[in-house]
Amino acid sequence: MDPHHRDDRGQALPVVLLLLAGAVLTSMLLVAVGRVVIDRAQARTAADAAALAAAGADPETAAEVARRNGGQWPNVYDQGDGTHRVTLAIGDVVAAATARRIDPPPIEGTGSRVGLAPAMLAALARADDLLGQRVPITSGYRSIEHQRRLWEQRHLNPYPVARPGASRHHTGLAIDVPSSFVPTLLSVARDAGLCRPLPVRDPIHFEVCGGR
Repeated sequence: MDPHHRDDRGQALPVVLLLLAGAVLTSMLLVAVGRVVIDRAQARTAADAAALAAAGADPETAAEVARRNGGQWPNVYDQGDGTHRVTLAIGDVVAAATARRIDPPPIEGTGSRVGLAPAMLAALARADDLLGQRVPITSGYRSIEHQRRLWEQRHLNPYPVARPGASRHHTGLAIDVPSSFVPTLLSVARDAGLCRPLPVRDPIHFEVCGGR
């Protein structure tokens, strides 16, 4: 056998090994870059979702939303004026997002009293007399189907929405009033027999005290 031929093969082997090593390193680099890209997208999504939850609900809910979306070490900061900032990490990627709760402008109460329970009608009549004006209603009695539509669009509502079948509005024992009217109604609510069970999360919602 030609000795020069053996030398050529011996020289080619290191080149092949070098090419293989380069291919392996390139593959590892692509995998690492791809992982960072995926983590960055997931972290951004998780931060956005958590910030919206903080603005619409509370910090505890926001932190839970962050964890459900894979976020680690979520921190929720209340920056005032309804603005919340959330930071979290996924892998080596840190993301932050900010959201602000914006209440809808006050609207006039045009809701009907039709379908309200006698106890609610009596409480409203007492409130009307005490205030010297009719209590405006933005939402009174709701059917199951009406509640289902609200539930399906709950992400658009700044106030909490009960599941269909679980709302006191179904029984006619609950009402919502314009946000601008809440302080006025609160001035006579106790004497009228109306309670506000969720003063922070759902300040516009009133029920008949005792639920009857």
